[in-house]
Amino acid sequence: MRYALLLLLTAPIVLMALMNIFTQYKMKRISKQRFVQQFILWTLISTLMFASFPVYNLVSGNPLLDSSSLSLFDIVQTTAIVYIVYIINNFRRKIEQNERTIRNLHQEVSIILSSRNGKG
Repeated sequence: MRYALLLLLTAPIVLMALMNIFTQYKMKRISKQRFVQQFILWTLISTLMFASFPVYNLVSGNPLLDSSSLSLFDIVQTTAIVYIVYIINNFRRKIEQNERTIRNLHQEVSIILSSRNGKG
């Protein structure tokens, strides 16, 4: 039951991240390489979330979905870590977009100033 709660709390975060990177790629805001990197990252996170605990139970000889050793703190902590990874990744994307916009604006200002200096 606790493992199901953990999955119910983290699955929306992972799905939101996957939808976000897919939308960014379709809107041409991120490159194909960045899309593939992000897709692999979130697929890896979701795979680890869904498979790590059953594999651990299998290796330790417990029933596959026995979650008696999983505390509420573990559930909150794991969900918080996944959410923090999502937030950090989102901030990184926004910073890159801002840097790209500033670089483009600086280039336009440089072109305008050089054309004014050439006329005067």
